[in-house]
Amino acid sequence: MATKSSESAVAEAVARLKSFAEEKEDMSVEFSTPLTAEQVEKLETKFKLKLPPSYVHFIRTHGTFKVLYGGQELIGMEEPGLLRAAAPDPSDAVDGDDSEVADAINEALFFQRRDDDAVENFWCFNPRDRTQEGELGVVAYSHDEAFGLPQLLGTKHAEHFRDFSTHIVTVIDEFIETYADA
Repeated sequence: MATKSSESAVAEAVARLKSFAEEKEDMSVEFSTPLTAEQVEKLETKFKLKLPPSYVHFIRTHGTFKVLYGGQELIGMEEPGLLRAAAPDPSDAVDGDDSEVADAINEALFFQRRDDDAVENFWCFNPRDRTQEGELGVVAYSHDEAFGLPQLLGTKHAEHFRDFSTHIVTVIDEFIETYADA
């Protein structure tokens, strides 16, 4: 279960995003209808994957969102029914033997586009990197870069682990900073 402090941090970031968009001319934030427990269960069955508690809390509390500016989507999350479970090109993989990396990519669940100008750049959950609390590591995939396996929990480089709550707060804050002067 997501911790109360991470839930508060996420709720505060969502409030900052809504307030920021309201202050900008031609900018809006659209949220989808939050999911029910039954809808989440269907997703987990579909992908044969237990979704991270912080992500489940987000989509059950807020739904998914997209930020529009002048009608163009700047950032957004995939609607849960449209999540993708395979990367466009596993041959781009590095940092492990070929089959291991390809398997990791094929298991990755792409939940958020990274930018508006390249439709094949995503943030994804890595099912091989799960905490005891059930959180999955968030990793980046870019269609024009090699996809590397992140350092897994329990290794000396585990400080690179990024859960969904940390990820979404960071994405929102970076978005606000980027568009503050727009």
